[in-house]
Amino acid sequence: MIYSEYIDTYGLTKYYKKMLDQKKKLALAQLESVITGDKFTETMIKIETEKLNDILNSNGTGLSIEQSLVHLSKWIGYFIKTKEISVKEFFDLTKEFERVNKTEYGKKDRK
Repeated sequence: MIYSEYIDTYGLTKYYKKMLDQKKKLALAQLESVITGDKFTETMIKIETEKLNDILNSNGTGLSIEQSLVHLSKWIGYFIKTKEISVKEFFDLTKEFERVNKTEYGKKDRK
């Protein structure tokens, strides 16, 4: 439900588009294999599967929504319950958290 509301509000991320494109490539390779029975397409399936796994394993933050809420909770000083936070609140908090961290780390790097 949260993800559907996120898509309605913010649209698809670059990561999600990249993942969908890779899934499409994999599906097309699988269809080609079924249609032709060519052994080369089986190799292509393995390659496309590895590319998809690479994308899935490096999704930017590497955190689930629940894990992100744990870090955001620690940052704001109280526990945020998954079922009580709106999508807008979650992404506004995430953006603010990123902005503050960039500012703080940017100052430390300059010293």
